[in-house]
Amino acid sequence: MTHKEENNYPKAIAISSGIMAFLLAISFFIVIGSFQPPEDLGMGGMVVNYGTAETGMGDDYTSIEEPSADPNANNKAPEKVTKEQEVTQKTNAESSEKEVQTQNTEEALSINTKPQKATTTTPTTSTEEKPAKPVINQNALYKGKKSTGQGGGDGTGNTPGNQGSVNGDPLANNYGPGGSGFGNKPIELRRFSNLVIPKDDGQKTGKIAIRIYFNKAGDITRANQELKGSTITDTELVNKCIQAVLNSSLSKSDVGGDNQTGVVVFNFKVK
Repeated sequence: MTHKEENNYPKAIAISSGIMAFLLAISFFIVIGSFQPPEDLGMGGMVVNYGTAETGMGDDYTSIEEPSADPNANNKAPEKVTKEQEVTQKTNAESSEKEVQTQNTEEALSINTKPQKATTTTPTTSTEEKPAKPVINQNALYKGKKSTGQGGGDGTGNTPGNQGSVNGDPLANNYGPGGSGFGNKPIELRRFSNLVIPKDDGQKTGKIAIRIYFNKAGDITRANQELKGSTITDTELVNKCIQAVLNSSLSKSDVGGDNQTGVVVFNFKVK
């Protein structure tokens, strides 16, 4: 005897589909029932009185009353009385639970009077001036040097002041106008015991720097032009300066060796 297995798949699928459809229907009704429409903007709020006349003194400015038609009102007789059309404000009832207030204004009379000029006062603002911070003189905090009242100067003239020229050589040893071949002495611990001045025609203006080499006895062994510090490149005038320093001599000194060096600068001006 053979047992035939029953096919239950279609029945199971049908039952499962029915259960799912039932759950979806319940979920749909729950979502629809809990939905609330958004509130309309602009509803509610508070009443704002914008005024209806340029001048007025009403204390109860939020209420609307019928103005007086008495000729003695405001101590002025009305010039013209006009009727305003009835203004009705209607509002549509909403489906929500909020109550909508409606306001109907009755017929009102307007009195045309001559406008009065309103006097306005502008408030004056006073600005407070901030006190200035005291300035401390740093030089007054410390005791300075005591002055003797006596000054010093340098020169050979008869008038007060330091004799010299802003274009001159600060190392020069006289106050003359310079001129052809006057040299200075930038050599430390030495001075010229015999300085030969080169002669020129006075047609050049500038400086010629000559580097010299000398020994302890002060004899100048050799010399050549130092380009740094020289503004004149005339070969003839440079050779005259070299020959002049070779014929000059320095003071003797035991300091240093027999191969010492220094620079001599000659200033020239056009005569």
